[in-house]
Amino acid sequence: MSTQPIEHKGYGYTYKKPRKPHEDVGFQLGPEQSKKRHEEVADSGPTIRDRIRNVLADVPRSDGTKLSFKDIVDHRDALEKDWDAAVAGDLTTLGVDMSVKFRLMHDPTTGEVQAHVDHPDKMKIDQYFASNPEMADDFESMIQLDKLIDVARRRLSPQEMDQTLEPEAMAWWFQTNMDTTSLFTGGGVIFGQGSSAYKGLDIRV
Repeated sequence: MSTQPIEHKGYGYTYKKPRKPHEDVGFQLGPEQSKKRHEEVADSGPTIRDRIRNVLADVPRSDGTKLSFKDIVDHRDALEKDWDAAVAGDLTTLGVDMSVKFRLMHDPTTGEVQAHVDHPDKMKIDQYFASNPEMADDFESMIQLDKLIDVARRRLSPQEMDQTLEPEAMAWWFQTNMDTTSLFTGGGVIFGQGSSAYKGLDIRV
């Protein structure tokens, strides 16, 4: 698997005014959208919205049926904490030296999670994720949630992060405010015991 590190903040997001009747998608953001981008969003709409809805499906709603951007952050943080502890414990049991930080990468074409090629315990780590697909699925979910959180933080004020939307309106907002092709690309993180496992590292696979 060939990978190329790129900057975590390297996405080029654009804005398109959401369609009505999603009246609660009303953030005051300046339009900077080309005609080509409008056409791309229209053509890929249902598939992209379905993918975004799938990413958001497990996020608990703090306001009944509505969802805030902060809910997404809180859910990602909780998922990360549990996943980090479980994976670190399991890999330690397998004899992986967890005192050394290492890169984990997700391949969107195969769904695989693998360690970087330079890790001495790469075979053990790769086999662990192959044998525990639920951990690989959670890893992919965190990568996708990170992409949504990144664009929300770029676009919104702290007050707007607390605003709640219906799930469909939330999907519309993300579809029209980000480079949605990023949802189909791979990603990775720095994993290491004793510090935050997630130091932004996106990759192309």
